[in-house]
Amino acid sequence: MKRRNLLLAALGSVTVNALWAQARIPIADAHNHIGLLRKNSDAVFRLGSLLQEAGVSLLSWTVVPDGPFLRFTSSGIEQGRAIAKGDLKASFDNQLSNATTGLMRNGAKILKTSEDLDQAAKGEPYVVLTSEGADFLEGTLDDLPSAFERGIRHIQLVHYIKNPVGDLQTERPTHNGLSDFGKQLIKAMNTTGILIDLAHSTGPSIDQALEVSTKPMIWSHSFITKQDTNWTSRGFMSRGLSESYAKKIAAKGGAVGLWALGPSFGGGIDGYASELIRMIDIVGAPHVMIGSDEDGLPQGAVIDQLMDLRKVVDILIKRGLDEKTIRMVAFDNYARCLRNAMTV
Repeated sequence: MKRRNLLLAALGSVTVNALWAQARIPIADAHNHIGLLRKNSDAVFRLGSLLQEAGVSLLSWTVVPDGPFLRFTSSGIEQGRAIAKGDLKASFDNQLSNATTGLMRNGAKILKTSEDLDQAAKGEPYVVLTSEGADFLEGTLDDLPSAFERGIRHIQLVHYIKNPVGDLQTERPTHNGLSDFGKQLIKAMNTTGILIDLAHSTGPSIDQALEVSTKPMIWSHSFITKQDTNWTSRGFMSRGLSESYAKKIAAKGGAVGLWALGPSFGGGIDGYASELIRMIDIVGAPHVMIGSDEDGLPQGAVIDQLMDLRKVVDILIKRGLDEKTIRMVAFDNYARCLRNAMTV
């Protein structure tokens, strides 16, 4: 009887320790659109409470300047209508204003400083205002300082439309990587204090960005493939990041985020956790992060709400990963890259 009680006590201790680990591990999502696009529009006004409930304290809240100009086709996403000068800037301004207005009402704070990162690590919810595409700059650096002043701390270089910055994964290349302006933009983002996101960029663009940037960069969202892919690859495969390029980003101190598109890794939240573990085996725990693309995926997403991110962390705990590894993947890696970028 005494032995049985000791065993039950030990099991109880394991459970309590796991719960404490869960409670003290904050979560960061390096790419999320919750409430900003077609789905969950009411979440804009409840974001603070949703973040607190899930223990998500660092959220890359992402506006999409080219979004109104895109269309879905049987083979993917592409530009759907003509874009006039000023359209992308106006789209960016409008979306950012709407997001900022929502933040005034929902209780989440805008991350602007390293001190804010310290508070996020303690569990206070912050959003990282992010632009998916630097196309809103329309080929000049004039509006980069004002974007920073308005709270932007994370910019993805390209998205789904041809642009003055560089080539994108889903269209025939025209720049052979980055344009001269794209290289100037990287230098300007380094000195301004904005994190550079290489997602959607081609291999040559990644190589050139790694040569130019003085700061670690990230690939916020998609999945790691065995082989290189390109614009001729079918469906979501064109968005894959090869192991070789993932390792290059990691070698310069960056991190790679996993999106929630189930078919790219086998599906389900369990599958998402398994894929994170596979990515750890490829590039190492200090270079893997969550980049769910919540509300940005047309179909097949396994993460539909912020609480699903907590479920991922729960699964990693149950799989026996140590707390340090889980913290790196769940929060620290994205936070570290942000801190490096913002330190100028």
